[in-house]
Amino acid sequence: MDYYRKAKLMYASKGRPMINEFFPYAGERLAAGLVGQGSECFGYDDGISADHDFVPGFCIWLSDEDYERYGGTLQAAYDAMTEEIYPDLTMMKKSAGAGKRRGVFSVSGFYESIIGCPGVPSDEMIYMAIPQYALAEATNGWVFEDQSGEFSAIRLELLKGYPEDVRKAKLSSSLLMMAQSGQYNFQRCVNHGEDAAAVVALSTFVRESIKAAFLLEHSYAPYYKWAFRRLRELSGMNTLEASLEFILLGSNEGRGLIQKIRAVERVAAYFVSRLKDEGLSSSASDYLEPHAYEVREKIKDSSIRNTSIFSE
Repeated sequence: MDYYRKAKLMYASKGRPMINEFFPYAGERLAAGLVGQGSECFGYDDGISADHDFVPGFCIWLSDEDYERYGGTLQAAYDAMTEEIYPDLTMMKKSAGAGKRRGVFSVSGFYESIIGCPGVPSDEMIYMAIPQYALAEATNGWVFEDQSGEFSAIRLELLKGYPEDVRKAKLSSSLLMMAQSGQYNFQRCVNHGEDAAAVVALSTFVRESIKAAFLLEHSYAPYYKWAFRRLRELSGMNTLEASLEFILLGSNEGRGLIQKIRAVERVAAYFVSRLKDEGLSSSASDYLEPHAYEVREKIKDSSIRNTSIFSE
């Protein structure tokens, strides 16, 4: 949260006055905040985070028209301001492949760089192609101000979660992968003596469980590095999070194997209960596969229902 406070103070004390002085025509049309890639946009920054991609800053979002007219000039002013405030940090190491995270963007360009489209997806098949972590990055952080409302209108729509048919499609996919990886293949891999494959099976089970948990909350699972931390923040998820952590970190030998199998079944039981509570499944099975197909059958749009259940 320290980065957020610095970014907001930097905007209020330096950024806004700079805009008012040199770009007064932009002041009533822009949006500003801290949203996007980086642990700081989730409020998870700490001392370790500060070793790369960590120059304090903020985002300014302009309409396409305004960005074309003076986006480059405003970016140059932003860069000069940042270098003046943090001269020793502007040479900080950047992650390989890291794109621009702070500074001046068009609203459409910012969203396209994160979710692959310039705003709210125009149809549900486009939503199907957008992974949860990307939508988590597009909707995290804080908006300091939004004079035009353009940026926030897109943000608020995305914050509603996936459209219902897309949510069910992605949920059914995760449930099926959970059944196959954790309930079926994990113990078989152990019995085959394929210890590495057993670990992969459990990792897959945990990954898909986290994705399913966020889908049930009409939310988005962040990048895997922060998925457990965010899961702990969701109401009522402490027991689920503890079981998933044990599945990853406990022993696969002796009594540990028995405990892991029981933990997998506890997680499965949690999801069966949630599915029944939501009216998404009525199956009496403890195995998640029939529940996955029941959820799939509740998708109204046939073009989505008929996509592969194995698609993400």
